[in-house]
Amino acid sequence: MVLLSATTLAVTPSRADVTAPSPELETDVAQMGMGSLVDALAAAGDMNTLLQLADLAGMADTLANDGPFTLFAPTDQAFQDLPQSVVNALTDPANRDLLQDVLGMHVVPEVLEANDIGNEVLDTLNGPVNARVQGNRVNVGPARVIDTDIPANNGVIHKIDTVIVPGDLQSRLDERSTTTTTETERTRTETTETRTTTPRSTPRSQPAPRTFPVTW
Repeated sequence: MVLLSATTLAVTPSRADVTAPSPELETDVAQMGMGSLVDALAAAGDMNTLLQLADLAGMADTLANDGPFTLFAPTDQAFQDLPQSVVNALTDPANRDLLQDVLGMHVVPEVLEANDIGNEVLDTLNGPVNARVQGNRVNVGPARVIDTDIPANNGVIHKIDTVIVPGDLQSRLDERSTTTTTETERTRTETTETRTTTPRSTPRSQPAPRTFPVTW
């Protein structure tokens, strides 16, 4: 299992209110970026956990080469706020599909600048997520947008303070944990039964040594 270090998860982002985008940001930010979404995440410095998880999920190349995308990117602090058991489970290679589902809920396959987002349902790569706008505050699912319109040449990034997870994630993790425990117990039982029923071999009796008269 790959575990994320405490150092990686220790970055605390600013939780300042989102300010209204300036007129300059009304241009197509997807064409303003000098690198990919992956490059923009690396340059930001406080979204390294997302980069690691995208790599584990096999999605880093997609974010680097395909598009256009709108990426709602959780900060390192957002991942630190998750229960450690969930982080451990998502970084287990056996749960790669669940990690892909989680990350997919942060990606919309089109460019949405801050001014494009309203009270609507966003179609992410892993299903619908509700967006809500109140004044200059934008929420996507349970997450609050804390920075907007970070440009890339294949999309745009909006930084968020909370990881968006599928509603059934915990139940799916519990189900897998129960299945794994059951299989482990079954294996132990079968091993014990095999040891119990294996007949022990009866040692063969050794013939008495033959003696011969000694002659000189």
